Amino acid sequence: MKNSQVIAKAKHILNNTKGKTLTVAQRKDTAIELAALLLTEARNIQTHGEKEVQTQLANMMNDSNGKAFTMSMTDQCFRSQNPYRVADQLTYLLKQFGIPAFLNYLKKVQLKIFCFLGKPFAKTIVPLTKSMLRRETRLLILPGEPDNLLKHMRQRRKEGVRINLNHLGEAILGEAEADHRLSTYLSDLANPEVEYISIKISTIYSQLNLLGWENTLNVLSSRLSKLYASAKIHLYTLPNGEKVPKFINLDMEEY
Repeated sequence: MKNSQVIAKAKHILNNTKGKTLTVAQRKDTAIELAALLLTEARNIQTHGEKEVQTQLANMMNDSNGKAFTMSMTDQCFRSQNPYRVADQLTYLLKQFGIPAFLNYLKKVQLKIFCFLGKPFAKTIVPLTKSMLRRETRLLILPGEPDNLLKHMRQRRKEGVRINLNHLGEAILGEAEADHRLSTYLSDLANPEVEYISIKISTIYSQLNLLGWENTLNVLSSRLSKLYASAKIHLYTLPNGEKVPKFINLDMEEY
């Protein structure tokens, strides 16, 4: 990627537009050309495993039952720590939706076996199933444990990749959870390894209410101010040694 002609061309376009005033049409054309170059490079550097995942996702989008099964499974099956409860729910969903057609032959066989042996041998099979799912999603979802996350971030930084840290999780259910999430964001900003975080305002205040506009605005302003102040105080050191404030991206909400 470092010696890529596609990336070199993209950098050339960016350098040629620096300091220039472009018309709307010129900006549109340049943006389209840059996007096309980035997509081309992304395809060029795809590994065999990544191509397989992309193919499977594309097939899933054309398999309505398979898509419904996948969404239901990820939402319902792994909340419980009881392996028998997990096996029971997964077996129920397999009976309801059937084995997804988009899966390859081996995975179909594995799910077929689960239908018969999942509940009787839940204590053994459910941990194996969870382990398999973690392997499937390891390229998309990073481990949240500090040591593992730090190791990944350092490796990506060596590769010249900038990281936007975005914590996944359920919608918060009260102010205790909102306070915990706010503390997590503040901890991230205090971490010298973190440059950029994404947050949702719905995760730092549980009582968003458009009818109570002023109160909602006051609470959000107070909590966002804490985050912005922390981003300004805890500077990030760029590879060239320059120190800059950290970046906070306000992520889109589900509604």
